[in-house]
Amino acid sequence: MDEDREGLPPPVPPELYTREYFMTDCDGYDLFTRGETRLPERMEEALALAGDLRGRWVLDIGCGRGELTCEAARRGAARAVGIDYSPAALELSRERARLLDPRDRERVEFRLADAKGLDFPDSTFDAVFLVDVYEHLHPYEVERCLREVRRVLRPWGRLVVHTGPNTWFYRVGYPLARTALRVLARKELPESLRGQYDDIMHVNEQSPLSLWRGLTREGFEVTVLPRSFLPGFRPNLWKKMVTMVLFARPLGYVFCTSLMAVARPALRGRELDIRTGRILRLLEPPRGWKVLLIGDREGGLFQTLSGVEGIETIWVEPLGRGSHPWGNGLPSDVGEPARGPAGSRPGGGSIQVARLIADAARLSFPGESFDAVISQFALDRMDEPEEALAEWARVTRSGGKIFLLLENGDFRGWETKPLPRMSRAFTREGIRRALERCGLEPILVETWLPHVPLPVLYRGDLSILLRLEKIPFLSNKGRWLAVLAEKPERGGDGR
Repeated sequence: MDEDREGLPPPVPPELYTREYFMTDCDGYDLFTRGETRLPERMEEALALAGDLRGRWVLDIGCGRGELTCEAARRGAARAVGIDYSPAALELSRERARLLDPRDRERVEFRLADAKGLDFPDSTFDAVFLVDVYEHLHPYEVERCLREVRRVLRPWGRLVVHTGPNTWFYRVGYPLARTALRVLARKELPESLRGQYDDIMHVNEQSPLSLWRGLTREGFEVTVLPRSFLPGFRPNLWKKMVTMVLFARPLGYVFCTSLMAVARPALRGRELDIRTGRILRLLEPPRGWKVLLIGDREGGLFQTLSGVEGIETIWVEPLGRGSHPWGNGLPSDVGEPARGPAGSRPGGGSIQVARLIADAARLSFPGESFDAVISQFALDRMDEPEEALAEWARVTRSGGKIFLLLENGDFRGWETKPLPRMSRAFTREGIRRALERCGLEPILVETWLPHVPLPVLYRGDLSILLRLEKIPFLSNKGRWLAVLAEKPERGGDGR
């Protein structure tokens, strides 16, 4: 084995994960035994943290008895895949799938697989779950697993982790609580809360800090949440008040028994990389979407979406915008789509992309052709911006989204002499009024990336600006105005 040659400890053998283990030690086994579809609390919260799963592709690594995978399909996931390297787990998961409605069962798949080598193409899944798996993997296994997760996760996707026990709880929180109860309430708690399998299978238990570090090191942006799931616990008012204080941050990092983490691919690098990532996070385009890019400038969004299966992307660059610095060899015939790197992808599916130069205020597409229209630095350069906005609304389907990135009309900079304003620059109130006049409903209007004087030759990571945005003094000093709007659904009469 590779692990033996590298001097690394071998993985926990899959033979240890028997049917008996899943049906006696793993939380929720009683619900499974009774044939209930209700989930343990930790799985309910994991699904809630993943967001709306309708139309999404979901991967459950270490699926165990398969409850989470099946529930994801029941909640509308277009495809829910559960993998585990234990044959007993796959057997139990397929038993659970039989409880599903036949239409939901068609969208569920279980595979015998290793978390360190995922047999899926890049950017396949919108959400990945690692529930009670992290502590069963050696550190080197976690690194390989997270690299694979990062690869198969879409650029805007989410990784949800649950791991227990929290080592800070065992080292600090539980001894303190045990001593306090002995002194104040003369109640003796057990010396240890560990289960019979913990010493054998828990080879990499985590603290809040180590979990954050491990996920951050592999390129994720992470929020770690302390959690205690206490089945059957029915506290009185006094106990409820105490647990609310102890389980909330920051005390919860010491007094909670387990940890949840929500991780997304980190926004790092150049301004273009950060801008592209933020736009995709806002929209989270599902499979089947048709997206129109107007004025993509450097082509960052086009390049990213071109590598994602199931999304048709058309890039319209307004006439007169000059050269395009993104050199990918795509032709640019005026008025005619130029097909980009289309064709088949490993694992099936196709990519449809096109680029053309045209009048962005008079598009040749039929009405309601696109699920989303994304415009960067184009609207405020149009001769008649509201006419152009109305045209973009025309080609957006009912319920579709329009995202605009504009020069901030209120921005003045730090210089003694204010920066010159564009003649058609929008303020926040101005763009709201323009959207409403075009029949669009504003969802978000905010400034991005506060202007902070940096050395002229600095070419490093600009993600620090995302943290500065949260400072009240700098929160309104962004150079860019980010706007998200929705085209309202048509009435019941179809008009």
